[in-house]
Amino acid sequence: MNKAKIEILWNKYEGGEKLAIVKVDPKHVSRVKRNPNFRFITNNLQHWIELSATAPFLDEKPRFSGLVPEFRLDKYHPLSEVELFLYEISKRGNARVLDIGLSHEGRHIKAVEILNNPNDSRFVWIDGCTHAREWITVSTALFLIEQAIVSRSKVNFIIVPVINPDGYVYTWTVDRLWRKNRRLPPTSQYFTRDECYGIDLNRNYDINFGGEGSSRDPCSHIYQGSSPFSEPETSAVAKLIWAMRHKIKLFLSLHSFHQLWSCPYAFTKAKNPHFDAHMEVLNSVRDAIYKTSGEIYNVGPLSTELYIGSGFSLDWTYAKVGIVHSYLSELRDKGVYGFMLPSNQIMPTALETWAGLRVAICKIFKVDC
Repeated sequence: MNKAKIEILWNKYEGGEKLAIVKVDPKHVSRVKRNPNFRFITNNLQHWIELSATAPFLDEKPRFSGLVPEFRLDKYHPLSEVELFLYEISKRGNARVLDIGLSHEGRHIKAVEILNNPNDSRFVWIDGCTHAREWITVSTALFLIEQAIVSRSKVNFIIVPVINPDGYVYTWTVDRLWRKNRRLPPTSQYFTRDECYGIDLNRNYDINFGGEGSSRDPCSHIYQGSSPFSEPETSAVAKLIWAMRHKIKLFLSLHSFHQLWSCPYAFTKAKNPHFDAHMEVLNSVRDAIYKTSGEIYNVGPLSTELYIGSGFSLDWTYAKVGIVHSYLSELRDKGVYGFMLPSNQIMPTALETWAGLRVAICKIFKVDC
């Protein structure tokens, strides 16, 4: 089929095969249906988008925050509502909101510090929305903020729900499937091509920068940028992590999709020196998730379980910063809805992630759960 007639939305892995979800021009739908290499999913892509952007169905009981009245944890929220939630959270005695830097377009990147145990210097780090279209990571991060406060956890947290605020706003206003930040293209010849804007923030960390699984092409969705930490978003995150490098004992970066909890490395298939310790944690996480929701998550090194990629925060925090327990979680689903996960899957995803995280905390921090 002529490549000009289809647009790849995302890739998925099924039965060891790499498949692609593609958008087809309506006038070619009948031709696609006759082609045995294509499996027809829906004739209404817009309906999928609306499912992910709206609240759950009317017959489902809404899930409101116990800390911020009227704020629904079971729906997706634009950046303004996310920031309002964080503002209300900051009024609590054990939580404060930090401005850790500005994005390329001048938006504040906010982190929530939750001091559950001021006598313990150790922290859990969690971040979401490195990639703008991964809305489920934002909703899950907000739920984790609430649980970190109300569950009487014995550990401290730093949670950054939206690393990429410019890209996130763009997904709400222009392109639901936008991935990168919104940096201008390097030269004016690319200004008329929207795909040439932005940097993939998870290819911009100083670990095997420019290696396999990244790109020097500004128009690629995995464009690495001009140099490590060239982006204000990754620079802000890196500065805070480096300042807290002796305190952060568990690093978790939330992504979607694939239902995977992974450990280093991403840039090579070689086993890392702490592989056995990582797998002990990950196997416990997998079991906790299954017990909570019945969902099956794969576990293992990112490079062998998903793909090889360079410049990942996961590898940088592990190999350069020295945070032994560095992990990356790919949340729901396995590629049916992909980045446009319906809002009725927010709470199940958040609950199973919290269950997995709690087990990881118990093992790493050696605290009672």
